[in-house]
Amino acid sequence: MLLGCSKDQNQTTPSIKLKSYTDHVNSNGSFNAVLTYSQKSGNLSGDSLTIIRHRYNQTPIPIGVQTPDTLLTLLPQTPNASNAEFSVSLAWANISYGINGENDTFDFRFVLVDINGNHSDTVTTGKVVVLQ
Repeated sequence: MLLGCSKDQNQTTPSIKLKSYTDHVNSNGSFNAVLTYSQKSGNLSGDSLTIIRHRYNQTPIPIGVQTPDTLLTLLPQTPNASNAEFSVSLAWANISYGINGENDTFDFRFVLVDINGNHSDTVTTGKVVVLQ
């Protein structure tokens, strides 16, 4: 006897997809991303979103100027829905280093963790240039 299951029919882990994002952030602007969420019999209430900033610049960040590259946020209460769309906004001042006037280049990675500890796959932006 063989038994099997399909993720599509019993999706207990959250799934996120990147719908759009800002690929250039002007001085004093914001990075914005729109993500879509799906999970059978679930909603976003109480879930957390982990955002990982990956820096491409070769110039090292001076000691004492470094800021965390991993951000964690709790998502607000939402109506019960197995599908939703939400946005993430990060202010220029919170993501920019601007060492020696050099533009910063990052990608951002997102992981959704539901209230039961199940996590989505990681979705990644392409390169994002933060202008000085």
